[in-house]
Amino acid sequence: MKNFMQAEIYLLRKDQAYWSVTAVFALASLVLVFITGNGGSYELNSYAEPLKSAAAFSILFYLVVPLHACFFAVEGFEQGSVQNIIAAGLSRKQYFTGKYVLELLAVLVWLLEFYGLFWLFYLGAALVTGATAGPGSFGADLAAGMTALGLNLLYLAAYCAAVMMLGFLLRRPFPAAVAAFFFIFGNLLLSGYLKDSSSALLRAVSGHSLMTQILTFSGIYVEHSQVILLSGPGDYMRAVLIPAIWIAACVSAALMILENTELHI
Repeated sequence: MKNFMQAEIYLLRKDQAYWSVTAVFALASLVLVFITGNGGSYELNSYAEPLKSAAAFSILFYLVVPLHACFFAVEGFEQGSVQNIIAAGLSRKQYFTGKYVLELLAVLVWLLEFYGLFWLFYLGAALVTGATAGPGSFGADLAAGMTALGLNLLYLAAYCAAVMMLGFLLRRPFPAAVAAFFFIFGNLLLSGYLKDSSSALLRAVSGHSLMTQILTFSGIYVEHSQVILLSGPGDYMRAVLIPAIWIAACVSAALMILENTELHI
């Protein structure tokens, strides 16, 4: 398992898709700082406020990361390396676990990169424009930013589990990418179109969808012209339980699919 992980890390570091995603998030952090500067004003309530503000752009991760997870899941089937790895003695469970854990490490790197660069670029813009920091609470803003980062990691883990499960089911890049695309935008549709449905069941499905929770902890979920935020232990418990259930279900399904997949070695 250790040798497999080391080999996969080496391949990931050489992977153009990984570095392309890394470049996208670096560029996005810079561009979004310019966009958020209202008329060139970068006044701060506290020096941690940019970390809190970065949460509003969380949706960017869910449009990019799942597609990378999709191709990362199927590359072993496309290149035929999975057969050789299994023949060398690695179990199918270890193969999936290694792939999934490594993808989550990449996700953590991207989250830290985006949040860190956004914070640095924003502070740099504030310094250049002569903006000052107000009497806001540094601790509260830092806690809000770190909470959003942690929840993003959890929800991206759920998205990756679902998309990688689809990848192991289809085992080909194009069909897997199409399935990932429908999963990503299907969640957007659940959150957007069903929340105002006349059916109580459909509204409940929308309210418990992954994207609804993501938009809520990002601070951009609007219902009846009001911004809906997480408030109270119940909301936070639901925000954690929903992706945890997705992860458990999708990982179990992926392992079952892989165990029953015929590999021609």
